[in-house]
Amino acid sequence: MTESKGALRKAALLDAAEQVLVTKGNANAAMRDFAAAAGVRIGHLQHYFPTRADLIRAVLERSLERSLQRLAEEARLDLGSSAGEPLTRDDSHRLLTALLHEHSALDDVKMHVEIWAMASADQQAAGALRNFYAQYAAHVGVVVRRGRPELPEAERHGVAAAVVSLFEGASVTRSSIAGLRTEPGDEAIIRTAQWLIHGKETSQ
Repeated sequence: MTESKGALRKAALLDAAEQVLVTKGNANAAMRDFAAAAGVRIGHLQHYFPTRADLIRAVLERSLERSLQRLAEEARLDLGSSAGEPLTRDDSHRLLTALLHEHSALDDVKMHVEIWAMASADQQAAGALRNFYAQYAAHVGVVVRRGRPELPEAERHGVAAAVVSLFEGASVTRSSIAGLRTEPGDEAIIRTAQWLIHGKETSQ
Protein backbone atom coordinates (compact mmCIF):
# COMPACT_ATOMS: atom_id res chain seq x y z
CA MET A 1 0.00 0.00 0.00
CA THR A 2 1.33 3.42 -0.94
CA GLU A 3 2.10 5.66 2.02
CA SER A 4 -0.05 8.75 2.38
CA LYS A 5 1.45 12.15 1.67
CA GLY A 6 1.13 13.01 5.34
CA ALA A 7 3.08 9.90 6.38
CA LEU A 8 5.79 10.67 3.83
CA ARG A 9 6.06 14.27 5.05
CA LYS A 10 6.32 13.11 8.66
CA ALA A 11 9.01 10.61 7.69
CA ALA A 12 10.98 13.34 5.92
CA LEU A 13 10.74 15.58 8.99
CA LEU A 14 11.94 12.75 11.24
CA ASP A 15 14.82 12.05 8.85
CA ALA A 16 15.85 15.69 9.09
CA ALA A 17 15.57 15.68 12.90
CA GLU A 18 17.82 12.62 13.14
CA GLN A 19 20.33 14.30 10.84
CA VAL A 20 20.43 17.42 13.01
CA LEU A 21 20.95 15.38 16.17
CA VAL A 22 23.75 13.31 14.61
CA THR A 23 25.62 16.03 12.74
CA LYS A 24 24.90 19.24 14.69
CA GLY A 25 24.05 17.97 18.13
CA ASN A 26 21.91 19.13 21.00
CA ALA A 27 23.13 22.73 20.77
CA ASN A 28 21.41 23.05 17.39
CA ALA A 29 18.29 21.07 18.25
CA ALA A 30 15.72 23.85 18.49
CA MET A 31 12.56 23.60 16.41
CA ARG A 32 13.87 26.21 13.96
CA ASP A 33 16.96 24.08 13.35
CA PHE A 34 14.89 20.97 12.66
CA ALA A 35 12.64 22.96 10.31
CA ALA A 36 15.63 24.45 8.47
CA ALA A 37 17.19 21.01 8.00
CA ALA A 38 13.92 19.75 6.51
CA GLY A 39 13.61 22.80 4.26
CA VAL A 40 10.22 23.81 5.68
CA ARG A 41 8.79 26.63 7.72
CA ILE A 42 8.58 26.10 11.44
CA GLY A 43 4.77 26.25 11.23
CA HIS A 44 4.81 23.27 8.87
CA LEU A 45 6.96 21.30 11.31
CA GLN A 46 4.69 22.23 14.23
CA HIS A 47 1.64 21.08 12.28
CA TYR A 48 2.95 17.53 12.68
CA PHE A 49 4.96 17.95 15.88
CA PRO A 50 3.68 20.88 18.01
CA THR A 51 6.60 20.76 20.47
CA ARG A 52 10.20 19.63 20.50
CA ALA A 53 9.21 16.86 22.93
CA ASP A 54 6.62 15.60 20.43
CA LEU A 55 9.29 15.50 17.74
CA ILE A 56 11.83 13.73 19.97
CA ARG A 57 9.19 11.23 21.06
CA ALA A 58 8.40 10.44 17.42
CA VAL A 59 12.11 10.09 16.59
CA LEU A 60 12.57 7.62 19.44
CA GLU A 61 9.40 5.66 18.66
CA ARG A 62 10.45 5.25 15.04
CA SER A 63 13.94 4.20 16.11
CA LEU A 64 12.45 1.51 18.37
CA GLU A 65 10.04 0.30 15.69
CA ARG A 66 12.84 -0.05 13.15
CA SER A 67 15.03 -1.91 15.62
CA LEU A 68 12.26 -4.33 16.57
CA GLN A 69 11.53 -5.07 12.94
CA ARG A 70 15.19 -5.75 12.17
CA LEU A 71 15.59 -7.86 15.30
CA ALA A 72 12.55 -9.98 14.45
CA GLU A 73 13.92 -10.57 10.96
CA GLU A 74 17.49 -11.33 12.04
CA ALA A 75 16.57 -13.47 15.04
CA ARG A 76 13.66 -15.15 13.24
CA LEU A 77 11.45 -14.71 16.30
CA ASP A 78 8.02 -13.24 16.94
CA LEU A 79 8.86 -10.54 19.47
CA GLY A 80 5.32 -9.29 19.84
CA SER A 81 3.86 -12.14 21.86
CA SER A 82 4.79 -13.64 25.22
CA ALA A 83 2.61 -16.64 24.37
CA GLY A 84 5.01 -18.03 21.78
CA GLU A 85 7.17 -21.11 22.12
CA PRO A 86 9.58 -21.18 25.10
CA LEU A 87 12.78 -19.33 24.34
CA THR A 88 15.71 -21.71 23.85
CA ARG A 89 19.35 -20.84 24.45
CA ASP A 90 19.92 -20.90 20.70
CA ASP A 91 16.99 -18.48 20.28
CA SER A 92 18.33 -16.08 22.89
CA HIS A 93 21.88 -16.23 21.54
CA ARG A 94 20.61 -15.38 18.05
CA LEU A 95 18.41 -12.59 19.39
CA LEU A 96 21.08 -11.08 21.64
CA THR A 97 23.69 -11.21 18.87
CA ALA A 98 21.26 -9.30 16.64
CA LEU A 99 20.53 -6.85 19.46
CA LEU A 100 24.22 -6.21 20.00
CA HIS A 101 24.56 -5.57 16.27
CA GLU A 102 21.68 -3.08 16.53
CA HIS A 103 23.63 -1.21 19.20
CA SER A 104 26.72 -0.94 17.00
CA ALA A 105 25.61 1.85 14.65
CA LEU A 106 27.57 4.99 15.55
CA ASP A 107 24.92 7.37 14.19
CA ASP A 108 22.31 5.78 16.45
CA VAL A 109 24.67 6.10 19.42
CA LYS A 110 25.28 9.77 18.60
CA MET A 111 21.56 10.44 18.24
CA HIS A 112 20.72 8.88 21.58
CA VAL A 113 23.60 10.65 23.35
CA GLU A 114 22.34 13.98 22.03
CA ILE A 115 18.79 13.20 23.15
CA TRP A 116 20.14 12.31 26.59
CA ALA A 117 21.93 15.67 26.69
CA MET A 118 18.73 17.43 25.69
CA ALA A 119 16.70 15.52 28.29
CA SER A 120 19.06 16.55 31.08
CA ALA A 121 17.82 20.13 30.75
CA ASP A 122 14.33 19.65 29.28
CA GLN A 123 11.69 17.82 31.31
CA GLN A 124 9.46 17.22 28.30
CA ALA A 125 12.32 15.65 26.38
CA ALA A 126 13.12 13.62 29.49
CA GLY A 127 9.54 12.36 29.52
CA ALA A 128 9.87 11.27 25.89
CA LEU A 129 13.09 9.44 26.74
CA ARG A 130 11.50 7.68 29.73
CA ASN A 131 8.61 6.61 27.51
CA PHE A 132 11.09 5.17 25.00
CA TYR A 133 12.87 3.11 27.65
CA ALA A 134 9.57 1.93 29.14
CA GLN A 135 8.56 0.59 25.72
CA TYR A 136 11.99 -0.93 25.13
CA ALA A 137 11.93 -2.68 28.52
CA ALA A 138 8.38 -3.92 27.90
CA HIS A 139 9.49 -5.65 24.69
CA VAL A 140 12.46 -7.19 26.48
CA GLY A 141 10.06 -8.29 29.20
CA VAL A 142 8.16 -10.34 26.60
CA VAL A 143 11.41 -12.13 25.78
CA VAL A 144 12.19 -12.70 29.47
CA ARG A 145 8.75 -14.16 30.04
CA ARG A 146 9.37 -16.71 27.30
CA GLY A 147 12.74 -17.56 28.85
CA ARG A 148 11.58 -17.65 32.48
CA PRO A 149 7.77 -17.98 32.57
CA GLU A 150 7.85 -18.76 36.30
CA LEU A 151 9.16 -15.30 37.23
CA PRO A 152 6.75 -12.97 39.08
CA GLU A 153 5.91 -9.85 37.13
CA ALA A 154 7.97 -7.49 39.30
CA GLU A 155 11.09 -9.66 38.93
CA ARG A 156 10.51 -9.97 35.19
CA HIS A 157 10.44 -6.19 34.90
CA GLY A 158 13.66 -6.01 36.91
CA VAL A 159 15.41 -8.51 34.64
CA ALA A 160 14.19 -6.67 31.55
CA ALA A 161 15.51 -3.37 32.95
CA ALA A 162 18.88 -5.01 33.65
CA VAL A 163 19.14 -6.35 30.08
CA VAL A 164 18.26 -2.92 28.65
CA SER A 165 20.85 -1.26 30.91
CA LEU A 166 23.50 -3.78 29.89
CA PHE A 167 22.99 -3.22 26.17
CA GLU A 168 22.48 0.53 26.36
CA GLY A 169 25.72 0.92 28.29
CA ALA A 170 27.46 -1.38 25.84
CA SER A 171 26.28 0.72 22.91
CA VAL A 172 28.43 3.60 24.17
CA THR A 173 31.45 1.68 25.44
CA ARG A 174 31.62 -0.53 22.32
CA SER A 175 31.40 2.42 19.94
CA SER A 176 34.43 4.08 18.38
CA ILE A 177 33.92 6.85 20.94
CA ALA A 178 35.07 4.64 23.84
CA GLY A 179 36.72 1.88 21.79
CA LEU A 180 36.11 -1.10 24.11
CA ARG A 181 34.61 -3.46 21.55
CA THR A 182 36.21 -6.91 21.34
CA GLU A 183 34.87 -10.31 20.32
CA PRO A 184 35.45 -11.83 23.79
CA GLY A 185 33.76 -8.79 25.31
CA ASP A 186 30.75 -9.19 23.03
CA GLU A 187 30.44 -12.86 23.97
CA ALA A 188 30.66 -11.93 27.65
CA ILE A 189 27.82 -9.42 27.22
CA ILE A 190 25.69 -12.04 25.48
CA ARG A 191 26.43 -14.69 28.15
CA THR A 192 25.52 -12.21 30.89
CA ALA A 193 22.23 -11.35 29.20
CA GLN A 194 21.48 -15.07 28.67
CA TRP A 195 22.06 -15.70 32.35
CA LEU A 196 19.53 -12.98 33.14
CA ILE A 197 16.98 -14.27 30.63
CA HIS A 198 17.28 -17.98 31.45
CA GLY A 199 18.23 -17.74 35.11
CA LYS A 200 21.16 -20.13 34.90
CA GLU A 201 24.57 -20.49 33.32
CA THR A 202 24.29 -21.05 29.58
CA SER A 203 26.66 -22.65 27.15
CA GLN A 204 26.78 -22.66 23.39
